[in-house]
Amino acid sequence: MNYTQLTHEKKAQIDILLAQGLSMRKVASILGINHSTISRYKAGIYKKRTIDITKKYDIFLRYLYSHYDYKTCSIEICVFKFKRSYLNARCPTIQQVYNWINAGKIKLTKSDLCYKKHRSNKNSMMRHTKWNFDNKTVLPISLRPKYINKRDQLGHLEIDSILGKRNEYSSIISIVDRCNRKLWLIKAEYKNEYYIDKLIYNFILEQEILVRSITVDNGLEFQALGLTAKKLGVKLYKCDPYCSFQRGTNERTNALVRRFIPKGSSMKFVSQVYLDHICFEINSMPGKLFDYKCSYDIELKYN
Repeated sequence: MNYTQLTHEKKAQIDILLAQGLSMRKVASILGINHSTISRYKAGIYKKRTIDITKKYDIFLRYLYSHYDYKTCSIEICVFKFKRSYLNARCPTIQQVYNWINAGKIKLTKSDLCYKKHRSNKNSMMRHTKWNFDNKTVLPISLRPKYINKRDQLGHLEIDSILGKRNEYSSIISIVDRCNRKLWLIKAEYKNEYYIDKLIYNFILEQEILVRSITVDNGLEFQALGLTAKKLGVKLYKCDPYCSFQRGTNERTNALVRRFIPKGSSMKFVSQVYLDHICFEINSMPGKLFDYKCSYDIELKYN
């Protein structure tokens, strides 16, 4: 039969209920334990009896103090050698010695051990996550707040790049607001991450785009975009690899851009004026999602 030792909380509850004059069976019924457990506890069977360790294990402790060395002779080795040398003397188990050290019952302390054991903290991961969120600018998308998914607030942007012909340096940077699906396009002559970062930052300032958060993929051209996020005072969330659905708004809007610039077309001769025209056409399109209103109408609603 398996027995479970009473916890300090259970013992306190038993003491309180018995002090109120309840019977042992009534207390056992309330706490969901056997009444015989209450009886044995009341009789003092579960109460800890102090044992004089120094008298019972005097020989072993003297051997331990004289032979223990954290460099060459650990607790395990001391116990092993003592058993071989003193066949008739009382010898505790290895775990028992560690329990004495943790309870401070012998002269050895935790700092004397070979390996310093750190007590695990259940909330350490949560504190680590909170520290990351408070102090870091670039975060994984798993840490993006859930309220952003409601799409009821302007300023939460998704950014992606639209490529042209293979081995071509020119590309288009697309910026989409998750709330009203408003689109901005930027002509990029190079794919250098610092060039892209500066290009996006300057464009956001010129267009006076409201920014509350930025979500991007893991493209190399966005490796330095954390600098823009830091200067704007917002968080940058990076999607998981091969998870384009985490930027569904961006991908769907890019498909609309492809109606004007088909896949495989060269971006070299696409001008910024033409890109602004494409943005106006797409932002003016009535959307079924918005009851056939356009992005400009939705922007006015939230402003």
